[in-house]
Order: sequence, then structure tokens, then C-alpha cells
Amino acid sequence: MAKVNMGAIVVGIRGTVGGLTFSANKSGNHVKLWGRPANVRTSLQDLKRTGLSTIAQHWRALSASNKSDWNTLAALEPLTDAFGNTYYLSGFQRFQKFNIHRASVARAILDAPPIESIPAAPTIASVTVSAGAVACTYTYAAGQFGPTYDAVLFINLAPTTGPLAPPGSFQFIKGSQVPGGTSITFTTELFALFPKPNAFQRAFWRIARQLPSGFRSDPTSGYVDVIA
Repeated sequence: MAKVNMGAIVVGIRGTVGGLTFSANKSGNHVKLWGRPANVRTSLQDLKRTGLSTIAQHWRALSASNKSDWNTLAALEPLTDAFGNTYYLSGFQRFQKFNIHRASVARAILDAPPIESIPAAPTIASVTVSAGAVACTYTYAAGQFGPTYDAVLFINLAPTTGPLAPPGSFQFIKGSQVPGGTSITFTTELFALFPKPNAFQRAFWRIARQLPSGFRSDPTSGYVDVIA
């Protein structure tokens, strides 16, 4: 489904309709032929599909009181679409979002909506993405995550070292429950999702701090070139 922003004439379209995908960047609006993405069946993808089904089943079994509380929370949290317009999620969509966040760090489904504030983005000291000679890690000061916050990592791999912006969507790589210490290793998780990276690629990363309830910060973002 595409989003259309109406003015005196149509001034913007986002999404896919009629086999065409509409988008925009700093150069203006553009359109390309839609292509069916690969149906990746990694263990991570299978886990996400199963989780969505489980969360939906859990919602159906919630009490009327809990559903009402989720609807109230959703009505208090406006979002912004691609055109800058304000919209609201349903109570079920909020329930789903929080519990997907919790599932990303292997936490159980939350029935009642949390009453907390969104945490601040973490401070990341360095990120290393390797073709295999050394471990893929990110480092941070002690206390940035544990004993209070979970850590969530997303990566987008560019085919070359030249881009200054990620060429596509970010992929979830690893969630860690209240990690202690000052570093997290993600070699196994990265190689399970992406083909083995090489030293001619650039890795764009996003790392967020997340409360056990599922409230997630804005990500801290950056990029590094893959080392051999």
C-alpha cells in the first residue's frame, strides 16, 4: 500500500502500488519497479515470525482491562509518518511493538503496559566489524547498559566503502539483556544473517538502549569499514 500526500495536486507518494515503489530523498521524489525480496529463512527470521504469531495469540487472551490500558497508552503517544503527519497506533499495535522489543532480548510477553520514560541513547566508544580475523564487537563505558538497560544492535552492510549513508534497511543483529562489562561480541549473529563481510564493505550500525519493559531509546548511529 502506498501513502499519498494530497495538495492542490498530488505532491508526494510513499510505498508500493501497481508494481511501482515510490520514495524520496534529498534529490526529490523517485520511483522504481518493485521486486520481490528474498524470503530469507535464517533461524533469526523464523524466530521473529514465530514471535509475531505468539504475541497476536497472547493479545486475544488478554483481559478487557489490559486491552483498555494498552488503548489508553497508544492514544497518548503520537507518531509521525513520512510526510510529517501525526498518527496513532492502536492498542494492539503498541502491545505488539513493546513485546517485539522484549522478544529481541529474550524477555517474556508483558501483559500490562509499562509506565516509564524513553531512555537516553547510549554512548558507544567503538565498533569493529571484521571479515573473520578478529571478533566483531562494540565497546562502551561501564554502566551504559547493565545493570539497568538491555542493548540492541542493528547493522546495514554496504557493498563498498564509499557510501556516507546506508544503502538499505537495517537488520536486527543481536539483543543482550543488561550486559555488564564494556563490550559485546556479535560475530556469530552477524555471519548468520549476512554473507561473510569483506574488507571492501562499509558497515553502518545502530545501537539502542532498552528498558526491560520494552521502552527503547533513539539509536546511536555510525559506520566503520570492515577490516580483514
